[in-house]
Amino acid sequence: MGCTQSTQQHEEDLSVTERVMGGRRGIDKSERIHSKSEKEKIAAKRSKALAQAAGAGNNDKTPPKLNDAGHLVAEEVVKRVMGSVQSKETILGDVKSGNGEDLIRVRYAALTQRGYYPDDPHKENQDDYYICGSKFGAGEGDAFFAVFDGHGDKGHDCARFAKKRLPSILAAKIKKERAALNAKKIKTMTENKQEKPKNAFHPSSWPYLDEKQYIDVCRQAHIQCNNELHDEKKVKDFLSGTTAISVGFHAGRMTVSNVGDSRAVLGYRVGGVGLEGTPAEEEKKEISSEGDSELVDATGVKYEPGSIIAIPLSDDQTPYRRDERKRLEKAGARIRTIDQLEGRKPIDENVDDFNLGVDIDEEGDMPRVYCQDHNYPGTAFSRSLGDSIAEDIGVNGEPEILTKRVTKGDEILVIASDGVFEFLTNQRMIDICVACDDPLHACTKLLEASYEQWLNYELRTDDITCIVLFLQSGKADDIAEVSRIMNKAQNGPKSPKMKTISSGLEQLDSKA
Repeated sequence: MGCTQSTQQHEEDLSVTERVMGGRRGIDKSERIHSKSEKEKIAAKRSKALAQAAGAGNNDKTPPKLNDAGHLVAEEVVKRVMGSVQSKETILGDVKSGNGEDLIRVRYAALTQRGYYPDDPHKENQDDYYICGSKFGAGEGDAFFAVFDGHGDKGHDCARFAKKRLPSILAAKIKKERAALNAKKIKTMTENKQEKPKNAFHPSSWPYLDEKQYIDVCRQAHIQCNNELHDEKKVKDFLSGTTAISVGFHAGRMTVSNVGDSRAVLGYRVGGVGLEGTPAEEEKKEISSEGDSELVDATGVKYEPGSIIAIPLSDDQTPYRRDERKRLEKAGARIRTIDQLEGRKPIDENVDDFNLGVDIDEEGDMPRVYCQDHNYPGTAFSRSLGDSIAEDIGVNGEPEILTKRVTKGDEILVIASDGVFEFLTNQRMIDICVACDDPLHACTKLLEASYEQWLNYELRTDDITCIVLFLQSGKADDIAEVSRIMNKAQNGPKSPKMKTISSGLEQLDSKA
């Protein structure tokens, strides 16, 4: 099942791409850094790889400068960073209501850092991001933020295609739906002989979409973008594609759409804060005295008023998830780790579910998606835009979507590629942002912390991209909604070889 037609059509492409894609592709236990002697060997290996790369046609490009440990020197790292030069501000929400509680004050910034691959030191950045800080889709208080993480030989082309087309498609669909609602409203007013308001046909007067309508256009936009990517002759997406994590602000709500394993994480202050940034005493008293107002997670942990906790707004779509494995296997895929594929470990169909926002996979030999009779595509994710061959076995562009009304407890929002959170937990990311005075500072610190962790664990560093938003809203918190979102996170069994990291402290989740 699956892959047969694609193999016949693209035999030439497949002959050179029977390789592992996505995530930490091609990295296994033998390449982890454990001792000083290993680091010395790694430095020598890097130098050799650079020399080979230079002799293979990169003579016109100056090799990056490395220090004695084989890492990029500081000036080389700085050259690889692009993005915001300062934080920007905007006002979102229902700007038509005239009610201050309906407004969301937002400061935001974004940075991206090109990765470093010793065997391909000039590889371009396959991450990309998109920001429209106001009037997205002709909405006065609307905005759209997205991160794309490309993978495969043409991953950079796929990410740039998605950056160009997904926001455009979504904005057009929002306009069309709102215009239709407005036409219906005016028709009703005409039939009832009511006086039309001034600028009745101007987009600022159009009705907002409700939650379901906005979710529907988001889903349609992702599917259309995926189909267009398949049809785009200039971009070969047979074994390449991109993730897409986005947050759209509309009518006081934020709607998170996720395809792949990039991530959106909310920093939520328990008890909420006023616009001045000080916890309201009445709310603190209420939360501490009323049991049904306490914020409690699925394990029964109660959070102290005033603390800022990380709440995932997306679930990584990977074969770690039992529901995704079943869906893929039903479509004809087989799920294997690299060790299982190469016979170093026995095949075990009962792969553990991991809470990837809490746990850090140090081994890096994650389950991957393969055709039944071929050792490709080997994706470490279960959904993506592009990857036309993998789509035959269930790796599709259907987004998972979550909506939340923005309230006073919502203070920080991080939208990032897996280059950021591969070795940083959700809570660690939020803690870093809390310690910063503006979004650009937070982006800088996230890049620094992520880069440092990549050097600790691997020979290479992935592309690292993040958008950070600082939010202020006067809307009252909805504890029931927050609890529902928190408890929606995956809570499967954890592996003995995984580590749980909290506030910078590492402890084994369970003993082997």
